[in-house]
Amino acid sequence: MSNTVTRTRGEFLFGVLFFVAVVAGLSSTASDLKRWFFEEDRIPVAGLVVQGKLEYVTVEDVRKALLETPEVSNFFKLDVDRIQKTVQQLPWVYQASIRKRWPALLYVYVIEQTPRARWGEDRLLSERGGIFKAPLDRLKRPLVKLSGPDEMADKVWDEYKRYERILALNGYHISAMNLTPRHSWEVQLENGPKLVLGRGDVVARLQRFIDVYPLLGEHEQIAYLDLRYDTGIAVGWKPIEGTGNDQDRGKKPDSRT
Repeated sequence: MSNTVTRTRGEFLFGVLFFVAVVAGLSSTASDLKRWFFEEDRIPVAGLVVQGKLEYVTVEDVRKALLETPEVSNFFKLDVDRIQKTVQQLPWVYQASIRKRWPALLYVYVIEQTPRARWGEDRLLSERGGIFKAPLDRLKRPLVKLSGPDEMADKVWDEYKRYERILALNGYHISAMNLTPRHSWEVQLENGPKLVLGRGDVVARLQRFIDVYPLLGEHEQIAYLDLRYDTGIAVGWKPIEGTGNDQDRGKKPDSRT
C-alpha cells in the first residue's frame, strides 16, 4: 500500500514537472519566433511589384523611395501607411496604394499625375486641375505653356481651349498664353507673333486678327500685334538683324494698321 502511494505521488510530481517544462518550452519557442520575425534585417522585403498605367513613374523611382524607409529591412515591421505617404511624395505620383503579400512581397499600385499643360516656368497643370512640380525632361510630348495667378489656373485652361478652337479653324495654334495680374490676355502663336488681346471682347479681337493678318506683309518680321484698339491693329516689328534697332525698313517699331 505504501509503495503504491509513493509511486502515485512520484508520477504526479513527474507529470507536474513535465507540464511545467512543456509550458516553459512553448513560451521560449514563442519568444524565439517573435524575436526571429521582428529582429532587424531578419526578413527584409524580398520583392517589389509596381502596378498601374505608368508613363512618367519608374520602378526605380519607387525602389529608391522605399530604400529610404528603415522598416523596409523587416517585412513584418513595415508600416503600410508610411510607405504610402513616401510613394505619394514622388513628383509624378498622384495617389498610391500598398499591399503586403506573404512571404515578403510588396505590391505598390500607382496613379500618376497626368499633365495637360505647362504652368509658368517650371510647373505643370494636371488633368485634375491641380498645379504640381515634376521634372520637365520626362514629358513625352510638347505641351502648351500657360501662366497666370495660380488660383485662376482652371480659368486660363478653359479660355485656352476656347481660343485654340477659334484659331485652329483658320490654321493657327497657340504655343503659350498668359493672364496678366491685371487680367489681360496675351497669346503667343506657334511660328507667329504675340497677340495682345486685353481684357474684353477677346473673341472679336481674335476674329479681327484672323481677318487682317493675311493682309499684312513680311509676317516673319512681326514681333507682336496689339488688338486692344476699337478699330485697327498696332504692329510691333522685330529689330533688323545686325542693327540692334527696333526699326524695320523705314517702319516705326510700333505702327498702327
